[in-house]
Amino acid sequence: MQEVKKKKQTPLATLKDLISRNREFDIIDLFSDMHPADIADLIDELDEEDRLHLFTLLDVDKASDVILELSDNSREQLIEDLSNEQLTDIIEEMESDDKADIIAELSDDQAKAVLDAIEPEESQEVKELLRHPEDTAGGIMQRELISALPNATVDEVIAEIRRLHTEIQNIHMVYVVDNRRMLVGTVPLVNLILSKPDATMAQIMDFDPMTVPVDMDQEQVANLFKRYDSMVMPVVDEQGILLGRITVDDVVDIMEEEATEDMFMLAGAEEDLLSSSVIRNASTRIPWLFVSWVGGVLATFLIRGFETTISKVVGLAAFMPIILGMGGNVASQAVALIVRGIATGASSTTNFKSIVIKQIGVGILLGAMFGAMLGAIAFFLYPDELRISVVVALSILISMSLASFTGTLLPILFYKLNKDPAVASGPFVTTAMDIMGVAAYLGIAVALIF
Repeated sequence: MQEVKKKKQTPLATLKDLISRNREFDIIDLFSDMHPADIADLIDELDEEDRLHLFTLLDVDKASDVILELSDNSREQLIEDLSNEQLTDIIEEMESDDKADIIAELSDDQAKAVLDAIEPEESQEVKELLRHPEDTAGGIMQRELISALPNATVDEVIAEIRRLHTEIQNIHMVYVVDNRRMLVGTVPLVNLILSKPDATMAQIMDFDPMTVPVDMDQEQVANLFKRYDSMVMPVVDEQGILLGRITVDDVVDIMEEEATEDMFMLAGAEEDLLSSSVIRNASTRIPWLFVSWVGGVLATFLIRGFETTISKVVGLAAFMPIILGMGGNVASQAVALIVRGIATGASSTTNFKSIVIKQIGVGILLGAMFGAMLGAIAFFLYPDELRISVVVALSILISMSLASFTGTLLPILFYKLNKDPAVASGPFVTTAMDIMGVAAYLGIAVALIF
């Protein structure tokens, strides 16, 4: 008989087995060769007690990487359970931007205790980073970087890199500054390595480097990285003073964060609520649902005002759901396209007019096509009421045209007002289309039938 191969255990199953048998040394061995992100995924799957126990088995260096990869819920729980001394040891191993991110999540008492315990220079760096809004270049930059004066030689700079390589990760660039810390040029690491040892930074640097203003929105920062395929960019203040740098790994996190935020807003939510309590879940969604509720009430009053019309031609009521539904779908599609375009840079202030005109054309084309089809169905169902077919066809045409226009214009207006364009989605556009759809449909019915 053919031997049946034993199914290999998953890392999670293996970990739970080791936990059940209290095999701490084996757990440490299992974690030793794993990437921090993979360890974080495993810890996220455990209950609160096991999370804390396993996290404390990690050495400080790995723990500082793992805590950054944990889900918000797991990290929040660990921060509550760890002592101030443990938090201090972990945070000290992080780069300045990560230090600031974690300290921002601590309670006031915890944050003060950690800031008082770490090195004064590091504490000051973190405090300066925390002064910047978290969604700006200043809020995501890190202070650690390699800088040099213009007269520094290649040999001297390489020696400095060797001295600091354990403290500064992802060294891609040397930043050339004057005595005031004003950025005057950059030297890519590969150019540094290939240059003569006695060459100065002034001789080999790239003049007029691309920089990121400290107050630039993080989404704009991400677009800059994408546009120019950059691995790292320096952050400067309004005088051109070098403040820090942003690396591509930070940008990846930004893109994920912005995409997630837009997705939730498109769904009419502000955050991921899967792991929150029932009360938190409900209370967060109430404002968004209230907008829809108000729109529904207004639409109800509109319909009530046309009761006489509907009672005389009952067939009108049968087509109301599809007319409202098609309008809402077109509007949601338009919003998604515009929000995506703004996020990727495909939509800008220079082409908004052409985008609006184009989307109106799309709405008219779709409305004409679906209006003709629905009008034909109405004629089939009510052959003696040709007027119903005309009303239905015109209503679909107008509703979908208005929906395309509204779904395109709303996010653009929000963007112009320096608001997140994704806010224009979900309940807002749906509510607007419910009201306009009802008004258009029943208004046309009154005009053509009575």
